[in-house]
Amino acid sequence: MANKGLQKRMTKEDRRKQILDAAMSVFVEKGYNGTTTLEIAEAAGISEVTLFRHFSTKQDLFLEGIKPILYSTLEESIKTSKEMEPEDKLAYILYERIKLISSNYKVVKLILMETPLLSELGTENFIDKIFGILKSMLKEIGIPAENEDFALRLLMGSILSFVYMHDTNEESIKNYVSKVTSLILNYCD
Repeated sequence: MANKGLQKRMTKEDRRKQILDAAMSVFVEKGYNGTTTLEIAEAAGISEVTLFRHFSTKQDLFLEGIKPILYSTLEESIKTSKEMEPEDKLAYILYERIKLISSNYKVVKLILMETPLLSELGTENFIDKIFGILKSMLKEIGIPAENEDFALRLLMGSILSFVYMHDTNEESIKNYVSKVTSLILNYCD
């Protein structure tokens, strides 16, 4: 009976995830500038001191929260698709981006709204980095340089359209991806 009120301590990784999830919820609701670390701590059910044991600043929290949506998941998709045929690779990456955007559209809207802030914080231009990653992928699948901008615009437009017209229906997304992939590969051939 002595153990009844005791709870198992969270691992450091679980606590960081708990804080990040709470922070992103508050950031989505109030924006970066409208959010305080106290509000984040309260949303996570922890003290501000505990928050600062895991993240040194609000900026660190914000950047850590958006990084997976911006870069790491895209880089991971490209690595996973390395051995695929060009059409399959393009379809896989587009599908993964659309699924990620559709399930995280509120955070993506926040990122787009906070683009000037990201520049102020001295972070690299995340849109340029995403363009660079996608341009490399287009070269790998054999899109000629003269068609690269068209293919990139079509890819980015397709991906970003799911921020405002999000869809989580697997078949609908697969059908859309198939059409866009065919359009890019047939036009750019």
